[in-house]
Amino acid sequence: MDRTMRNYWRNGLFLIVAVLWWLPLKTYAQLERYNPNFDLQIRGADGTFSKAKHFCDTIPIEVEDDRIFMQIDIDGQPHRVILDTGSSQGMIFQASAVSGLKLLGNIISYDANNHNDTVCVVQLPKFNLGRLSIDGYVASLMPRAAISRKYDAIIGFDLFNHGLCGKIDTKQKILILTDQKKFFREEEKVGFRLKYKLKWFVPYLYISPFVRHTDEALFDTGFPQLYTMNDESLVQHIADDLSHLNKTLGAEIERQIEGRSMGQMSIGGFGTERHDEVAFLHLDRLRWGELSLTDVQAITTQGASKIGAPLLNLGSLIINPFKKTITLTPFPDNYQEASKSIHIGNKQFSVAFVPNGLKTIVGLIWEGSEPYKAGMRQGDTILQIDQQPILTFSDFLRYRFIKGYTHRFLLRDVSGQEKTVECVIK
Repeated sequence: MDRTMRNYWRNGLFLIVAVLWWLPLKTYAQLERYNPNFDLQIRGADGTFSKAKHFCDTIPIEVEDDRIFMQIDIDGQPHRVILDTGSSQGMIFQASAVSGLKLLGNIISYDANNHNDTVCVVQLPKFNLGRLSIDGYVASLMPRAAISRKYDAIIGFDLFNHGLCGKIDTKQKILILTDQKKFFREEEKVGFRLKYKLKWFVPYLYISPFVRHTDEALFDTGFPQLYTMNDESLVQHIADDLSHLNKTLGAEIERQIEGRSMGQMSIGGFGTERHDEVAFLHLDRLRWGELSLTDVQAITTQGASKIGAPLLNLGSLIINPFKKTITLTPFPDNYQEASKSIHIGNKQFSVAFVPNGLKTIVGLIWEGSEPYKAGMRQGDTILQIDQQPILTFSDFLRYRFIKGYTHRFLLRDVSGQEKTVECVIK
């Protein structure tokens, strides 16, 4: 397996823990009052601020679970934020330590499963990001998921919709922001560029999971998996081949489906997705323009198809809102220039846990996974982990899983019988 894809959270059971602490926070389009027109100033060498014009700023970032974290300062107090291109505007949480929020009104907000609810919109107090001072930044006010405190707020794609080009480089751990349209022109020439279009103010682009097929996918740096495919898209891909009597291509798609299962895994801000069929995919290649990502494991979902944060492991990435392009320039150590390809070799999805009332149940499990072979089944309720009671879903999310350690689960199956299952987290 390519060394860039070896992060522990992506292998087996712990992958799904990472998925679950993030998905409850995801919302999509803020269809009303969308406003990326915040004010920008930049700090000069003398420490004073002036209107940000013809500037370039390099901002240090942290990379955790492949995702991008930055520090902002409000009234001299540091706060940790995450950069999420899958969110149209910012988000801040009701339990956040940030004070001085200005209430603007209410909007209808949609979560990852297309459920919606009314949420408050607030304006953050003026904050500093690198040398930039941002005033008038708008965010949704969201309830915090029951997780360990990793960050206070989300910075959304409005950072780029405002008119800023950005370069993300996870090797150098920097984000470069500039208002100069041609600043990255030479770098964009040597990378693999895709056009995107804005839907609900977030970037969607076309990739190719199968020969002669394209899939519209959200580019989402807040999503912890490299690729997921909308379940209806998979059905349509197969139907398109059958309608053209292309049995050879149709068989090729079916060959890349490792298995199917019934269950649910995606937890949106306003509820869990419905119980439905999930396909486990092993793609020969996933095409990003002329670049091939080979040997890719993925699953289907009821939400939008997505290209997620692990893409940032593969190369530096430039977002150009003036041309509406996203350019990936592969890192030399994992790029095969002759074939224009990168080997991925990631592990297949294992198991997802979802809330059921106050309890935690197995929402989805792959039959080829270690937990399934050990006896875990869809619908099982978790009673204990390593003799520690799991009374609520919050208890489960707070539990510290250890890489390589055999954890002992006490479960109650759908018939009411209790059983013990031991699983190693790889």
